[in-house]
Amino acid sequence: MNPKKKQLLDAAYRLFVEKGYQSTSIQDILDQSVVSKGTFYNYFSSKNELFIDVFNTVFEKMRNARKEILVGRDVSDYETFIQQGNCYLELMQKYKLYTLFEEAIASNEKELKAFMENNRLLEIEWTYHRLRDLFGEAKTPYLLDLAVIYTGMLQYAMYFFRQSEPNTQPERVVRYVFNRLTHLVEDVSRTEEQLIPPRFLSVWLDRPQDEVVIRKELFEKTNAHMKRLITLSPISEESKEAHDEVLDFIYEELLERKKPKIHLLRRALETLAEDPIFHGQEIMTRYQGMVDEIVQIRIQTQ
Repeated sequence: MNPKKKQLLDAAYRLFVEKGYQSTSIQDILDQSVVSKGTFYNYFSSKNELFIDVFNTVFEKMRNARKEILVGRDVSDYETFIQQGNCYLELMQKYKLYTLFEEAIASNEKELKAFMENNRLLEIEWTYHRLRDLFGEAKTPYLLDLAVIYTGMLQYAMYFFRQSEPNTQPERVVRYVFNRLTHLVEDVSRTEEQLIPPRFLSVWLDRPQDEVVIRKELFEKTNAHMKRLITLSPISEESKEAHDEVLDFIYEELLERKKPKIHLLRRALETLAEDPIFHGQEIMTRYQGMVDEIVQIRIQTQ
């Protein structure tokens, strides 16, 4: 990640935790991060977008920590699942996300609400797949229902336990809820009751088409090659950093933003194509072609 972008994310996270999202202004973030307003708008179009990026950064750390617990262990082991749940909730407390999460949900910002809803669905999806690991394929028709029930029980149990016992250990809550769930699994399997077919997961999440995923790996390799050319070029370190920022912007806008800003992508590509490092180079032509292909796929799937 670009150092200046990291400065903005770190400063914003501290301020959002200390003052709250609504009470934090863009100027507060600029003062805390010692970054110019122009640089801010190179990376973020609004405070909402920055808030979402802060959450994404923290969620990635949490999900990676949860994933590491599974390394080298039996995916069907109940204790491993409980440890993963405990790890996730402990990090929620450590990063003080409960208050921020509630503030985002309570806001009138449609973009924030949509983002939080998507993350809620990602948690349900993760839980659904882990329940398949634990209880087997035969129980699959009922496991999306149970993933929804489990995440809801866990959320509310944790919330109210924290109100009554602020020092409650997350593991106690996870274990309690999971023990209830094991009985539900057997019950719905016996009665063959189903509320939501698992196929609805893909409908809810509305993921990009496979074509984007297929092209992403090749694009990343080409992007890395472009960065190597910048590193080897006889320009100043400051210029190299500026070139890297343009490539990072194109990558994030193209593959990470839900609705990429096509006009900004075009402008960034024109800047690169006219630069002496890439002008007339075959790799630049290939790079532009990849961007155009992915843009067209993204437009068709919006």
